[in-house]
Amino acid sequence: MQSVPLSAISAWLASDRPFAQGAALYAAAGPSDTYKRLFGLAATDYSRQVLERELRALVHDVPAEVAAVGPLPLPEPPAPAGPAPVPGPPAGADSPLLVDVRQQLKAVRDERSTCHAQLTAPNLGKKARKALAMRIVALTDQEVALKAAEAHVLAHGRLPGKVATADVVDEGELRRRLGNLRSQRSRLRQRPERAADLVAVDAEITLIESKLNPLKS
Repeated sequence: MQSVPLSAISAWLASDRPFAQGAALYAAAGPSDTYKRLFGLAATDYSRQVLERELRALVHDVPAEVAAVGPLPLPEPPAPAGPAPVPGPPAGADSPLLVDVRQQLKAVRDERSTCHAQLTAPNLGKKARKALAMRIVALTDQEVALKAAEAHVLAHGRLPGKVATADVVDEGELRRRLGNLRSQRSRLRQRPERAADLVAVDAEITLIESKLNPLKS
């Protein structure tokens, strides 16, 4: 299955691990189409973590009967911090977000069915059986999370999480964020070592003020 030398993966792991290069290595050597689709998207902290973990797994010895089970479970993405999201319009059946979530849901269910079928294979070792059972549990957890995401997209037209300021149109929510940011800016002005954070807060304040001004006219 591998079409790149393991030394190339090891060299990537020993470097500053540029995402695009790692994604190309996994595309050539990795076994999971699900992960290949994930790494084909824009890099996030979550996908960087998964990419590093999966490439490390490729250069370590894994017992054959366990390796046959398939990829390890995906870690849960970090919970979004901050205030409650602003609801958006419901999504239609042709929404790209909804289509993507449902494709992921189908992939999870298909893999779980395959794992169930593998459990009935003759001469299946205890270690492989345990690994399959753990994988089925993990896939079931993923199904629950994806079904929740599907319901959220249907209700609000977007995935769960905080709405970016650029996408907020509610004046009340914009004013609430503006008040919080101005308080934060006052504190940051007394912390020279956090100058970079102050620049980011100033930019966010400017964006909100520019969005509020048209609302006054």
